[in-house]
Amino acid sequence: MKEFLEPHVIISLAIIIGSCSIVGITLIIVLRDKISGVHVSRAGLEIRMNDVPAWSKIVDKIERIDANTAKSVRKATARLMIIDPEKYEMSPESMLVIREANQPLIYAAYENHHTRELKADANVYLADKAQDVLDAVRIWRKHFPELTDEKCDAFACHWLKKILLPNLRRACDIKVTYYTSQLKRSSISKTVKEILIGCRDKNLAYIQSIDQLAVRPDIGEKSSIFLRLKQNGGGA
Repeated sequence: MKEFLEPHVIISLAIIIGSCSIVGITLIIVLRDKISGVHVSRAGLEIRMNDVPAWSKIVDKIERIDANTAKSVRKATARLMIIDPEKYEMSPESMLVIREANQPLIYAAYENHHTRELKADANVYLADKAQDVLDAVRIWRKHFPELTDEKCDAFACHWLKKILLPNLRRACDIKVTYYTSQLKRSSISKTVKEILIGCRDKNLAYIQSIDQLAVRPDIGEKSSIFLRLKQNGGGA
């Protein structure tokens, strides 16, 4: 014997289904700029949002900025010279020392946390890089007595001031501009925009920290040792 729904039950179901449809349509209209697709199946109505593909593009853009910055730092670091090779008639030993001194700073170019560490404690960061340089050239000190602790410290300061900081600041500027442009998009949700605001403000704080370091007298004074060498014909 077949069972049939009572008329009032059918009417109630129709009202519920109709209400749900209206709610669904309303959501689609309100969120139309943030929806990438709508899929209807037996399981129900699936609304796919733009947030995931949009955020994926944002992350990809930032990763490219970081990669380009690391490449620029690496290429510029490779041209630094802790000693004047012409003083030693461009000997293989002098060129090897230069390469060894640059190596830990080249490795550092691929660290994607310079800004955080510098903002946290620039003195600790600089001391760490100076120690890395000192460790790299220690075995050559008998042949090149000018490779003192002080010179290794000055070399790290020179790298920071002339290579690392300008490249980091440029990257932060690019990121701030990019985050700001993304905030103007209507197709991005409020949640993603809140994340973008946080990222933008973080980079603005990094820029302020970088600018303060760039004018620190002690770092400038140590870096100037290599500038004077260059002016006098040296290669630093």
